[in-house]
Amino acid sequence: MTTRPDYEALFRASPYPYMLTDLELTIISANDAYCRVTGRSEAELRGRYVFDAFPENPDDPGSTNVAAVRASMLRALASGMPDTCAFLRYSVPAPGGGFEERFWSTVHTPVKDGAGRVAFLAQNSIDVTELYRYDRQSRVASVAPQAGSGSGDGHFNQAQMHQAMNRILMVERSHLRDLFNQAPGFIAVLAGERHVFEMVNEAYYQLVGHRELVGKPAWEALPDIRGQGFEELLDQVYRSGQPFVGRGLCVTVQRSAGGPLVQRHIDLLYQPLFDKEGRTSGIFVQGHDVSDAHAAQLASADSAERLSEGMNAARMVVWDWRIDTGEMVFSENAELVLGKREPDIDSLTASIHPDDARRLLEARVRAIASGGGYQETVRFRRPDDGRMLWLDIRGKVRCDAGGTPFAVRGVTLDITERMRAEEDLRDAHRRKDEFLAMLSHELRNPLAPISSAAQLLKHVRLDEARLRETTDIIIRQTAHITGLVDDLIDVSRVTRGLISTDRQPHDMKRMIGDAVEQVRPLIDARRHRLAVLLPPEAAYVMGDHKRLVQVLTNLLNNAAKYTPDGGNIVLTLALDGDSVVLAVRDDGIGMGLELLPRVFDLFTQGERSADRAQGGLGVGLAVVRSLVELHGGQVSAASEGPGKGSVLTVRLPLLAGAGQPAGPAGERPALPQGPLRVLVVDDNPDAALMLSMLLEASGYEVLTENSSHAGLASAARHAPDVCILDIGLPGMNGYQLARAIRAVDAAQGATLIAVTGYGQEQDRRLALDAGFDHHLVKPVDAGALAALLAARAARAAP
Repeated sequence: MTTRPDYEALFRASPYPYMLTDLELTIISANDAYCRVTGRSEAELRGRYVFDAFPENPDDPGSTNVAAVRASMLRALASGMPDTCAFLRYSVPAPGGGFEERFWSTVHTPVKDGAGRVAFLAQNSIDVTELYRYDRQSRVASVAPQAGSGSGDGHFNQAQMHQAMNRILMVERSHLRDLFNQAPGFIAVLAGERHVFEMVNEAYYQLVGHRELVGKPAWEALPDIRGQGFEELLDQVYRSGQPFVGRGLCVTVQRSAGGPLVQRHIDLLYQPLFDKEGRTSGIFVQGHDVSDAHAAQLASADSAERLSEGMNAARMVVWDWRIDTGEMVFSENAELVLGKREPDIDSLTASIHPDDARRLLEARVRAIASGGGYQETVRFRRPDDGRMLWLDIRGKVRCDAGGTPFAVRGVTLDITERMRAEEDLRDAHRRKDEFLAMLSHELRNPLAPISSAAQLLKHVRLDEARLRETTDIIIRQTAHITGLVDDLIDVSRVTRGLISTDRQPHDMKRMIGDAVEQVRPLIDARRHRLAVLLPPEAAYVMGDHKRLVQVLTNLLNNAAKYTPDGGNIVLTLALDGDSVVLAVRDDGIGMGLELLPRVFDLFTQGERSADRAQGGLGVGLAVVRSLVELHGGQVSAASEGPGKGSVLTVRLPLLAGAGQPAGPAGERPALPQGPLRVLVVDDNPDAALMLSMLLEASGYEVLTENSSHAGLASAARHAPDVCILDIGLPGMNGYQLARAIRAVDAAQGATLIAVTGYGQEQDRRLALDAGFDHHLVKPVDAGALAALLAARAARAAP
């Protein structure tokens, strides 16, 4: 039969001191060992509140650590787990009065009932006073040199000392390990030449991943870090015994098993550890993961670089000016933008135009007085190269806590390019207005005689001579208007590179002759003396005959327009190395310095006067420059000033070794003319009527229609030899009408001529694609039309 143990007898017989309390910390019982170490009897303790039985020493409160004991007891009751105070100072009342200083190692253990709820609290207190010596001045306890050497007097014995020491060591070790693991930086201890991991804290695991480290050599545990230079560093520290410190080191590490390699940046210390003989026994590794700080630093540097590049691109300088000292502090790019980093406000002001400097000073004084800001645009001469800049200076006054201005912070912007662009825009606007006025003048001049001639024809019956004279005026002035429009179209196409050139070897002498022939009427009309000076040898170039003649014609026309009647013009052709040089010199009105740089710009003209009323639109020289550059050449202008004439020079590549080009084809003999039936379709009745009358006067049979459908019906009914069709017809346009006529059997062999106000190259292509044989631009050149009809009549003749 098993006898149930008597736990109370066990409690009382235990050699270890125990006290038992209820949940209110009222003492229920204390065993004999407890009573002996505290010098109290159970009768004195039972039923009393713990801290009434063991009160605080009023003369030395620090000697009775009530707060620590209470906190330990409450933690044990709350958690249901034992709570240890490895070492505490707690004086107890002495039998003869007063207090006796004691040191204790205490464990509070919750005692649970059958339901698992905490019912009591047991305190095990071991007196460790003989183990420690207490320095009252520094209030520090330390292990006594001869601790535990006595035989024991009933208050202390070897077993209890061993238990207390183990308890203290375990708690201290646990505390140190907690501190080790909770350290914000990563820590590891490596032992021996192979750098075997002995200790690793949590931060180190977070850096390299939670893998098996302790007990393994470093490069066996961390193979992914090999080859990055850390092996050499560890070996060097171990051999030399000198520490290594690195900042912002880059390490590539696998932070999880099978995971990707990631790059981190660390601050690192390798501190050698030494044994008793002073030999290196291991390495203490400590550091911080500074990847976030490194990324922030890179981002900050990148942001600063972008800001600097933006400020340089914007030509902007930031500055601060101290009002009391005049000291200026500039951003780093001040020398780039302003040419110098001035130390004070006076040095900076010295480079500003005096008029602008006074205005800037007044604005700054007003801003300081009001505590506001200012903005001024000034002229500034760079101190390094003397260039004049336009600066936009903006400042904002800064005030202290009392509202007193102490500094001005501002920005300075180099707006020179903007000011020049604005000036160019104003100049272009002025030139546009001048051109529109000039165009109006040029168009009104020929319109006036045309209008007068039309009125005369309407109201007066003229004889044949006067009628011929009147119609000649209309024809001549209409041709002049057509020439103006053609010039505008031509310069647009040439300057935009929309023309194609038929390049063949040509002798410049022959092209000079063709150009002089075209310009001769104007030169003779103004009684100019033209001299042409040619070299004895041939001067061949690879170019488009028509376009190069156009260049020469424009140069000679320009000289004739701006040279007074009876003046002199000299055209010189010379060979200069691998170039052909053409120069047109006149003794006309010349050019000022302001005109020379832009004489080849579009719509640029010299001063106009009454005798040069038909001076054109100022597009000729712009065409010259574009055509010359299209042929790989250059053009320039020179003049000694107004009234001293000018020289325009063209330089073209000389064609070396070119053969003599074929001479011009002989004149085609006149062809016999046969009868033609011509269909005219134009929705403008006046235009259709006038063209029909002109054709009838030339002996042709003419059919006239004013709509597309009527024209198609007439073509099917009358089988015309030639169809002259307007393109801009309503309903079915001219292109569609041409295709429809081509489908009519009766008009299969008809010659189709397109007449339109659009003369661009793409308009010609559209006409040919639609089935037209020829393309004429309004107003129709009567000579060109007559030639086309004559050729068609010759083809129709037997």
